[in-house]
Amino acid sequence: MMEFGKRTARAAVCALALALALGAVVPAAEAAGPAASAAAKADVGEVLFEGEHYLKAPPGTVLKYGFERSVRDPDKVKPGFKDVVELTLEPGEAAAKRNVIVTLFKGPQHRAAGPFDNVAFNPTAILMLELHLGDFAKLLGGNPRYFKNAIRTGMREAASAEPVKIKLGTGEVDGTQFTVRPYVNDPQKARMAAFSETVYRFTVSPEVPGLIYEIRITTPAPDGGAPLVEEVTRYVEN
Repeated sequence: MMEFGKRTARAAVCALALALALGAVVPAAEAAGPAASAAAKADVGEVLFEGEHYLKAPPGTVLKYGFERSVRDPDKVKPGFKDVVELTLEPGEAAAKRNVIVTLFKGPQHRAAGPFDNVAFNPTAILMLELHLGDFAKLLGGNPRYFKNAIRTGMREAASAEPVKIKLGTGEVDGTQFTVRPYVNDPQKARMAAFSETVYRFTVSPEVPGLIYEIRITTPAPDGGAPLVEEVTRYVEN
């Protein structure tokens, strides 16, 4: 995991969570009228980085997420791969909190991460955003902090939320999908080229252990074909 200045990777991901959460009240669908606007407003940071995510994940649970990175042209960007992310939950200091032991990939892409001590939120979004931002900054030659701030601003000013159905067990449960397009009006859009269209989607449900069902980060191709890059992190039922 990368560092911001002299901070450790663990401090960096915690700082990312705090920064995003502090700026995450997001108005959406203003043009559709007050009722529609109120229904579509989404405090993305509050949902992802605050609250009690472990109501359905008692101590001893191992939350597992499948990860897949797919790329259209591996000669131009970091190649794709598949792996898993595991969070082992140990008792925290309060009933709703956990000490979280992280296994961030088991193969050649393994990274050191965590632990997260005495937290009520699921750190998966932090981990995957941190991983993504490191690769994104290397690809575009930018500062990870710049893109982090862009995501924070996107969550605050240009995110949307919509209800979705999530397949869980033998049936479906209600969920919410948050969509953020943080770079579409970025001052560096021309330099970012097609990567300025990168979309971040977070799908959550209180019925899913750990709340987070899927994180999907997609850079669509200008020609409408297969995405240039797509990273999908999805909850795997035990």
